[in-house]
Amino acid sequence: MRRALAAAVLLAAAAPARALQTNVGTAAADFLTIGAGARSLGMGGACTAIASGPDAIYWNPGGLAAMSSPEATYSITQLPASITHNYAAVGAPVPWLNGDLGFAFTSLTQPSLDLVTASNQTVGSFAPHSEAYALAYAHRFNLNDSSDTLPLDREWNIPGGERPLTETGDRPLVTGTLDAGLSAKYIEENLGTRSASTFAIDAGATLKPSSLPDLVLGGAVRNLGGKLNFIADAEPLPTEIGVSAAYAIRGEGWRLLPALDVSLPYAGNPYAKLGVEYSRVLGERTAASLRLGYTTQPAVDLGLVSGLTAGVGLHVNKFFFDAAFEPMSSLGNQYRLSVGWRF
Repeated sequence: MRRALAAAVLLAAAAPARALQTNVGTAAADFLTIGAGARSLGMGGACTAIASGPDAIYWNPGGLAAMSSPEATYSITQLPASITHNYAAVGAPVPWLNGDLGFAFTSLTQPSLDLVTASNQTVGSFAPHSEAYALAYAHRFNLNDSSDTLPLDREWNIPGGERPLTETGDRPLVTGTLDAGLSAKYIEENLGTRSASTFAIDAGATLKPSSLPDLVLGGAVRNLGGKLNFIADAEPLPTEIGVSAAYAIRGEGWRLLPALDVSLPYAGNPYAKLGVEYSRVLGERTAASLRLGYTTQPAVDLGLVSGLTAGVGLHVNKFFFDAAFEPMSSLGNQYRLSVGWRF
């Protein structure tokens, strides 16, 4: 299981890399790119390296491996034109699988539209909607333990070849923890008179080197899979690769966490996301966070200000609440609320 997981993550990340450099156009199922969790929106979407809990199923399935107890989360995003995005997810450690399992549900709904004939006669109404169901698994590799190193390191047996992940003897070149995960999902879009469905996978990993314990490196490929065929021509999914780094700066009772993401979409141009989170302990079981973010993706069409995001968070015992917003110029504003519970 662990060998297959590591190999699958590497292959999934490498497969679309070449195509990402040449395919610039449009993709179907854009609701898959909206994001999950108000924390992520407050930080401009720079969450590939730092996503944790059930929200990691969307951003980076490898982040699911950091869970120590069951957790559930729900977020609602209010978009312009009364469009609503919902994300609900649960995750839990599963000892007999030696890893963590998670399930997520995503939906996009909008108000009803008139159904008009070619002669401009209204004959009814319809409400377009989209859904995605995801099942994820993640495992933590302890790179300090030779019994749980990566398969490439453990089984490298090419005669005369140097072991790629080791220095001398059995000591790994990279020590720390590597969280790797996979997510399989079913996607469906209904446009009223037409519908289409397909399958896709997400794969990702995060690395925390023991030499720099406050540094986190992350990488993920999202929405890699089939196409949606509504009439004749099949439309590709919004596949993208994300690479990210974050570094925690700590003081007595506080933490400053800057994060940088670079996204390489299959349909579109590369863009960057920058976020920062300031967290402070308020009491024995209470902490609060302030977040700011910026993404370059909407700057070309909506102006520089539209890339700014902001948010707040409150953590009380096992309950957490987050809120964030993003101005979208003349289109309006995007608002997102999240609640969660750690059992």
